[in-house]
Amino acid sequence: MQNPLAQVRGMGSAGGGSHHWRSQRYSALLLLLLTTWILWLGVALAGADYLTARATMATPFNAGMTLLLAGTLFYHIQLGLQVVIEDYVHIAALEFVLLLGVRLACLIAFLISAIAALKLALGA
Repeated sequence: MQNPLAQVRGMGSAGGGSHHWRSQRYSALLLLLLTTWILWLGVALAGADYLTARATMATPFNAGMTLLLAGTLFYHIQLGLQVVIEDYVHIAALEFVLLLGVRLACLIAFLISAIAALKLALGA
């Protein structure tokens, strides 16, 4: 007779959760930096007319940073909601549908944000 703990001792963790944890922390750090940038840009453009704001956002750097902000934001949202769903939804089919819905909603929201940023940057 062997204790079940003895069978798994020394095998270590599967390591699957550490990637998710690191991704959340890195995206949070990136969001902190990007939010600081967008707040600074908003303060710098306070009182500016539409053409000045549009010309500022049309620069490649600002357009790229805006796309990076949108991508990081919706990726971070998806990671956070995934954890909540996995922790609190205990019906497998519902969990699958909710996870799929969250991913799809974040993807659609990112695409809408990217299209808006690109329209602003390209002057369409």
